[in-house]
Amino acid sequence: MSRLRVKWMPELSLFVFAAMLLCPSCVYSQSEKASRSGTGATVQARLAPVIQERIVEEAGLIKTGIDQHFSDERMGYLWASLASDYLRAGDFGDAEGAYIKSLSFLDHSALATQNYATALDNLSMLYLTFGRLEEAERYNKKASSIRKEKGYRLDFARSEQHKAEIDLGWHRIKEAEEEATRALAVMEELNDPEKLDVISALNTLAYTRCLRKRCEQGMEAAQRSIELSRRSFGSESVPAAHALMAVGFALWKLGRLGDADSTMREGVRIMKAQSGLRNRTVLLALAQYRDYLKDTHREGDVEDVTRELAATKSRDSFCSSCVTVNTLKSSAK
Repeated sequence: MSRLRVKWMPELSLFVFAAMLLCPSCVYSQSEKASRSGTGATVQARLAPVIQERIVEEAGLIKTGIDQHFSDERMGYLWASLASDYLRAGDFGDAEGAYIKSLSFLDHSALATQNYATALDNLSMLYLTFGRLEEAERYNKKASSIRKEKGYRLDFARSEQHKAEIDLGWHRIKEAEEEATRALAVMEELNDPEKLDVISALNTLAYTRCLRKRCEQGMEAAQRSIELSRRSFGSESVPAAHALMAVGFALWKLGRLGDADSTMREGVRIMKAQSGLRNRTVLLALAQYRDYLKDTHREGDVEDVTRELAATKSRDSFCSSCVTVNTLKSSAK
């Protein structure tokens, strides 16, 4: 399988939080919600063997499928399921390869159109997480086109929200806000059962509205996000941590620096507790907090967090070639 080439894009660091919320490796899936109790480390330790068992089982099913000539629709589904579990296990390179293999089975099947679009969309978000914007945009465009043509309204709204995240990476802040607004309206109208999508849209609106000098509205979106995250996933969950970073960003831009500091530190704390192989999430949270410290001229603290960033990167096997993560500071002014 191909290996995912890793390159951190400075312009993505503020907003990749939303993308990672939708990435199965970065949070627990909705179906695993009932299993989440206790500390992040406890949950992670409990789920890791389950995920590895699923990977072994899925690989075995794929081998059986090859031997017994399963249909392309079934083989594509099995490869996509394996890709999702590779992501949950933190194996991003094998996840990319499994998604590509899935697409090779699903792309010519009239019976698997919805699964094909989902696999395209998931691969797009994987590329966004690693700053491969052109590839992320290309696969998102394919998924969106299928979903729009077939009338899959909720799925199309999810793709549009993902497009908002990609546009943030390109500094298209106005377009990103408009896309997230439209996506959120459909998600709420259709009562999206996957609350990660709604949380992601709210976080995107928090950042974009603050960057467009409407931070009171951005704070409203961030507050809605934290309330939904805690209600759906718990106060110590990764979605709650993402929402806290959005709240902290809004507080920072509103000039409420004391509250911003404590809120972002709480978000970082939760990220660390839940991290495991997910050090990329910690990197992004630390990067935002470091840029806040730079902006408020706390040079001693900046040095401490910079050292912590370097240590965190050194523990991430997929981050040996990472560059320093910076936020969209120029756009935020």
